[in-house]
Amino acid sequence: MLKIIFCLHFCLSSSFAYVNLALNKETFEQYPRLIRYNVASNKAVDGIKPDQNYSDEQCSFSKAEKTATWWVNLNSVYNINDIRIYYANESGWGNWYKGLRLGFSIYVSNTTNKSDGVLCYKDNNFTLDTFPEVLDTQCPVYGQYVIYYNERLLGVTYPEDYSNDVFNSLCEVEVYGCPVLGHYGADCNVSCSDADCCYSHVETGTCQGCYSESEGLQCRFEQNTCIEDKTDGILWKATFAGRNKEIPCPENQNGVATRFCDEHGEWNLPNLINCTNEALVNASSLLDGIIANKTQDKFRIQKTVNNTLQLMKKLTSSTSGISAGDLSSSLGVLEKIVTVTNATGSVIEKEVFYAVIDNILSPNNSNSWTTISEQTENGPTFLLKNMDRFSKITLQNDNITATKFNGFNFELVINQTKIDETRIRFPDEQSNKVSPNPEESLTFLELPKQASNATKAINYVAVLYKTMSDILGSDSNSKELKGKQAKKSKQRSFVNSPILSLTTQTDLGVLDPPLNLRFGHTIKKESTEMRALCVSWDFNLNKWSEEGCTVIQTDRQRTVCHCNHLTNFAILMRPYTQVSEESPFLKTMSFVGIALSIAFTFLTSLIYILTWRYIRSDKNIMMLNICGSLILSYTIFISSVEQTSNEVACVAITAIIHYFFLVTFFSMLGLGVYYFMSITVTYYALYVANNFKSKSRIHWFLGGIWGIPVIITTTNLGAFWGKGYHLKSYCWLSIESGSLYMFIIPVCLISLINILIIVSLLRVLFASSIVARSSLQRKASSGLRSLGTLLPVLGVTWLFGILAVNENAVVFQYLFVIANSFQV
Repeated sequence: MLKIIFCLHFCLSSSFAYVNLALNKETFEQYPRLIRYNVASNKAVDGIKPDQNYSDEQCSFSKAEKTATWWVNLNSVYNINDIRIYYANESGWGNWYKGLRLGFSIYVSNTTNKSDGVLCYKDNNFTLDTFPEVLDTQCPVYGQYVIYYNERLLGVTYPEDYSNDVFNSLCEVEVYGCPVLGHYGADCNVSCSDADCCYSHVETGTCQGCYSESEGLQCRFEQNTCIEDKTDGILWKATFAGRNKEIPCPENQNGVATRFCDEHGEWNLPNLINCTNEALVNASSLLDGIIANKTQDKFRIQKTVNNTLQLMKKLTSSTSGISAGDLSSSLGVLEKIVTVTNATGSVIEKEVFYAVIDNILSPNNSNSWTTISEQTENGPTFLLKNMDRFSKITLQNDNITATKFNGFNFELVINQTKIDETRIRFPDEQSNKVSPNPEESLTFLELPKQASNATKAINYVAVLYKTMSDILGSDSNSKELKGKQAKKSKQRSFVNSPILSLTTQTDLGVLDPPLNLRFGHTIKKESTEMRALCVSWDFNLNKWSEEGCTVIQTDRQRTVCHCNHLTNFAILMRPYTQVSEESPFLKTMSFVGIALSIAFTFLTSLIYILTWRYIRSDKNIMMLNICGSLILSYTIFISSVEQTSNEVACVAITAIIHYFFLVTFFSMLGLGVYYFMSITVTYYALYVANNFKSKSRIHWFLGGIWGIPVIITTTNLGAFWGKGYHLKSYCWLSIESGSLYMFIIPVCLISLINILIIVSLLRVLFASSIVARSSLQRKASSGLRSLGTLLPVLGVTWLFGILAVNENAVVFQYLFVIANSFQV
């Protein structure tokens, strides 16, 4: 009977519009600010918000602490539609105070515990410049408490704009919803028809739960729901689909664990990235204190750092792996230890430091590394960066002690040598012989003796990260595949070798001879769609870079590289699909066309040689020159363009083909100039033409034809050496690096000049008395015959090749192949 009366009271009410349910209701502030101004928590629900000013006593302010909680009690469970927050606006303070607000959350709960409620809004995007004065967010749920919360957890890295502490500065919090439970709609005039008086969605009326006097708030869902589940020592209560649940971390851990209930009512894996062992949190706080006050006793600092390292060694030595939260905190603590060591000159226990790194590099932690990479900026490369920092700090000590560390996942040597007298080899031959892992025995670096002005031995640190490839994952930002090729392959780049690093006390600059690196492949599966690249980690760009490194030799098991600088090196396997794979007919046609061109060119040369005594002239010398350079360039091209296995040989082949093609084009330019002087100039200036013909100038022509390409080829080789001079799949110039432009630009200029020459020759042809008196048909016939002869001979048909650079321009590709198959 009571239930029926309850339903009649609420469900038969008439019309109610959305109202501010929070006005003048009970409030709470976790750390109230006690100052001369009245800034109590209830100021945020007093309905006054004209100035939003601190000193006008119209807003609620809290102290700056590590957490900040404010809530309003609506006194009953209501259907809420939206929440509006007016922030204090102190223009005289600048933007700094907004950093204390960034990262806030808004919850609606039936208790004062936010973990029992629903997350309505989480700030992940605002900055100091974009933080709003008024926030309005939809939150169509039911509840009694609206909770405003913020935090700064120890061991968690926050964005740059975030302050170290948080506070609340709320001028007004308005909670709009239906004043009577069981009603919904824009005017709250539609009543719930459920016999049990459901908590309906404030806009749609969808049933979200029911009220039972005997059971309290007992939800009955018509929508998908994640059922209660216990995982990782945490009891996850039933939650609406599409919502994120927050629960305090397990025992002995600080922070909040989160878990998402997807739209199908299935739990995702728990997210424990913010759950950190209390001992690590305390250690991190101690290090923060040292960083803030570097004048502390040096002995005390060293003791604190070494105790922290011993603690970390114990916590990270678990054979089952460490959690993502502890791993993330460990990375943060290691960074602080490096900072303290650099700032105070403390002597730490290096063996323990390296043992911690060896532990956290364990493949058992792969899942935790994946979580960190996805949710923070501190991935595996963050560890490389701090190891690099620590190595540089270690090398500053002139009285360095030779050190060797050989762990399961990480190997290191610290030593000194005279770089101009002795090479550096790491790991040494003896270490490779005893290594149980084949990839490690195949992996080493060798720095040959370098020219140096140093009068004493220099320090160096060499590192081998044995298992880093297991935790680095794939490169989702690979830009190697584009367009159609990207759709054909879902593979990603991945590191396929251990990582080697060499750091010296003084910068050696560009290495000569270069650093030799040999890598054993972690995955030896042979694939024609993958190729090996020698890469180094660029800490400035935060990505792998090919600059300064070249592949000397590669096969299924190993890759040999030369690099002209020092840093962290690896082998990156990158997806690769040949551009021409979709048109095998065009490729076959190209080879047939080249073969025909060589045959016809050779036949032409043979005819010229046999009849040379009768046809000897400067023009025919240049024709033979064209034939010879074409035969050489085409023969080398067709026989060697795919010989990419040997880097040095491929560079030489690329340069030779480039040179002979340029010789061919400059021969065509010379022939064009000869035609121009002999025909066009003869027609318009007979005296100049006769003077040109009075003596042979073939030596000038041949000098330019063979000399200018030498300058262009060597300049191009010097400018792009080690910077992607040739294509990865062919021994020919690369358009990606820009080396191809040193061929395209001269070809385009020569073709343009020869086109102008052809136009001038045609004008002379049509101006002649014989053609002038001919019929239109004969004029057209003469013009076409002339074009058919001059266009290929003067190389204009190669413009089709420029237009055919785009793989979609199939017509120009076929025109280019056909036209140049019969060039001579």
